Amino acid sequence: MTNPYAGADGDFPTPAPRWAPAPPAQWGPDSTGSRPPVERRRRVSRKLLIAVVGPVMAVVALVAVLGLVRPGFLVKRVFDTAALQQGVLSVLRDDYQLDADLVACPPGRSVEAGSRFSCSAQVAGVPKTVTVTVLSSDGRFEVGRPL
Repeated sequence: MTNPYAGADGDFPTPAPRWAPAPPAQWGPDSTGSRPPVERRRRVSRKLLIAVVGPVMAVVALVAVLGLVRPGFLVKRVFDTAALQQGVLSVLRDDYQLDADLVACPPGRSVEAGSRFSCSAQVAGVPKTVTVTVLSSDGRFEVGRPL
């Protein structure tokens, strides 16, 4: 009986290895050029971050406090519309001795010295326009004669 695996000279063939060594590692850029090299991000130091953000936050806080305290530049003082209308009506009746009623002034008028605006009023049943001039930032105003 002859061995079916034996070679022509009667020797057995050398078996092939069952494993292959790993290919060498690639340390350079990808040979296909499909991926750019990865760049390392620089980390911002904590001290630098505090040195920049700290003063910025302090300035923002200072502006907010100064702008909101005792009507600062962020707070706009406006007339109370009902009180303004009552004051204009009082001047028309008491100072000018007119039969006035139904005074209407625009809402949200700022209390700025020197500013002017118009109010409408009924004087003896006839619609009239009255000019109001703000005299001071504390809310004093002057009412002109009806037109």
